[in-house]
Formats: sequence, C-alpha cells, structure tokens
Amino acid sequence: MFFISDVHHGLASIKNIPDTKEPVVILGDLINWIDYRTGQGIAEDVFGKEIVIKLVQLRKDHNFKDRRKLWSSMFEENPDLIQEKLELAIYRQYKEVFNALKKFEVWIIPGNVDSVDIIKETMSSNVNYVDGKVLEYKNLKIGFAGGGVPTPINARGEISEESFSLKLNKLGHVDIICTHAPPFVSELITDVITNKEEQGWSSLKDYILEKEPRFSIFGDVHQPQASRWRLGRTECMNVGYFRANSNYLELTSLLQ
Repeated sequence: MFFISDVHHGLASIKNIPDTKEPVVILGDLINWIDYRTGQGIAEDVFGKEIVIKLVQLRKDHNFKDRRKLWSSMFEENPDLIQEKLELAIYRQYKEVFNALKKFEVWIIPGNVDSVDIIKETMSSNVNYVDGKVLEYKNLKIGFAGGGVPTPINARGEISEESFSLKLNKLGHVDIICTHAPPFVSELITDVITNKEEQGWSSLKDYILEKEPRFSIFGDVHQPQASRWRLGRTECMNVGYFRANSNYLELTSLLQ
C-alpha cells in the first residue's frame, strides 16, 4: 500500500508510483488551481498569468481580504462564462488524473481544493471513495476523514471543524488515521517558505491524544517545518507534496 497526497494534477509524478497491484491511497487535492512555484494551473488557464501572480503574492502574504476582492472582481464582467470555463477545466483535470490512475486500485478522500460531487461523477471503477470509512488491510484498521480546514479562501473542499470532528470520532479506534490536513501542531502546520502557520485540525490533535493510533498520515502543508512528529504515542507523517516531489510512503516501511 502506498500513501500520497496533494497530487494537484501531477500526471508525470503518477508515472513514478510502483505498479505492484497494492492499493494507492490518495489523501486529497487531486486538481491544481495554482502551482505556487510556477503559477501553472486552472486559474492561469482561465484568468491569465498576470492575475495569478497577484493571487500568489496575496496568498503568500496571508492577505485573504484583498485576495477575495481580486477573485470576486474577475467574475464581474461575465460571471456565467467564467464559471463555465472553470467547471470545464476542473472536469478535465479530474478526468486526466483518474485516467492516469487506471491501472491502480485507488482509495481516495477529498482535500480542500476538491469537489466531492465531481470526484464521484468522474472517478473510474478502480477508485474507492473511502471518506468517513474504516477499512481493514493486512490486519490493520485504517480510518479515513477527508476535507479541508476552513480558511478565509473558502475553497470547495473545506468543511467546518465541527463536521470534521463528528466524522473523525465516528471512526473510533484505528491503527492508522488518514486525513488531508495535519493535526494542529505548530511544527506540522508551519510552511517554511511563507514562514507562516497554515492550517490544521484541533479535533484531530485531540483524537490522536485520546485514541492513540499508531500512525497519523496526511498532506496539505506543502513545505512543512517538520514532516514527521510524535504526538503522544502516535507518529504523525506528512506525505505531500506529490506534484512537486513524487514522494510516496509505503506501508511496509512503517511496519518494519
């Protein structure tokens, strides 16, 4: 079994996943709105490079107020046409990602940029949508709780802390807890490029300290201050940013 996160339409990176017939677990963020390194993505395709440069800088500055204003202004002239272009680009990216994954057995949960409805509409028969489920694999109970932490951006895949906590705690005790975002631990949520705290789940931190799973696996923060951290008895691991580094975590490496 291989764990990856933050695919962000990284079709070239998908080619590097070993073809061993083991499940590939994707912890959210399949599509690419903006690659903050290059500007590439849906936003650039629809709005152009100049707008994306501004969006990137405002995001790095955590200036969410002006970012929302800029985003809203881009819909003023012809909102229906803009929305149609965005939806077409979103559908295209999902279809291309799922096509690239066709030879794998895939388990998936949504991230903050994901649209659950479009995932379910476009995913192929080899994909198992496991959000909110507990599955057994090689005598291990693996729990899944997807969704993005709420932010001022209000991305499609964001859910409230209350909704996430309810979903998480319904899972009960598991050996491995899989989420999109990390527990709220400063070292895990701090991005070393922006030198700012990004986002994490307070309820996941509480769950880990109470339930004590062996492992907590997640992504979301692309350049974390710490990619591994021990929280109580639980080893916490960030397995993203797959689009940029093609990194994956192999289950057998955890159990040796």
